[in-house]
Amino acid sequence: MAFLFRCPECRTRRRDYGLFTQHLRETGHKVCICGGYHYKHRPGSPFCVANPMSPALLASRYGASGSEVAEIALEISIAAPSPATKKRRAMACPF
Repeated sequence: MAFLFRCPECRTRRRDYGLFTQHLRETGHKVCICGGYHYKHRPGSPFCVANPMSPALLASRYGASGSEVAEIALEISIAAPSPATKKRRAMACPF
């Protein structure tokens, strides 16, 4: 089976890198080069900086314990903006 290149936006597949880059140029679709991976990737991939949970995943990648990773993920989920409103959530006491 051949390696396939997938477009990050429309998710179409290309067998040849030249055809893949031609597709990106023609459609204007973008790949992310943030440095979360050592290659160009889809924006929002797990280790991409565009992914809100990337700090927790990076901590896990670099050897943090499970409880530390869970604590980081909890902190992110409390402090992250709401996807519906794009505003920061109020940190109200849940009790």
